[in-house]
Amino acid sequence: MGSGPSCESPPVENPFTEDSVEARLYETIAQLQSPRTVSEIAARADCDRQTVREYLQSFVSLGVVIKHRNEPPTYERNDAYFEWDTVKTLAHEHSLAEIEEHAQTLLERIQEYQDRYDAETPDDVADTTAESAEADLAGWRAARSELRRYEQARQIRLSKSENSA
Repeated sequence: MGSGPSCESPPVENPFTEDSVEARLYETIAQLQSPRTVSEIAARADCDRQTVREYLQSFVSLGVVIKHRNEPPTYERNDAYFEWDTVKTLAHEHSLAEIEEHAQTLLERIQEYQDRYDAETPDDVADTTAESAEADLAGWRAARSELRRYEQARQIRLSKSENSA
């Protein structure tokens, strides 16, 4: 499948007017953890099935959802779209200095985990240790994921600086 659920997904900001059909569908899609039919999405969003079907086609075109052509067709959120949207928002809402400062904080946090567990990544931690350190490993993975987003936002900011110079 294209996206699949992710415990590392960032919070999603809804770009549509509050309480519009688009907003309800977008919010519903953002919360999907697995593929759903039009009927299931319509029930969750409290919308007419035909209206949902029409908007889902637009959302597929925009890359917000992935359509699976089973019978009946199912739709799932495209985590890559939401990830990229988060990166663009970070780059837009924060200065280069703020992005770099937060990235440095994340790098330090990751280094602390690496030192504590004598491992390069959470996946390198021994299974016996992993069971007792589940919360740390989840925090470590989250910090690595967040750092990737901040590094991408930094690249956007740097390219904007170069283009305006």
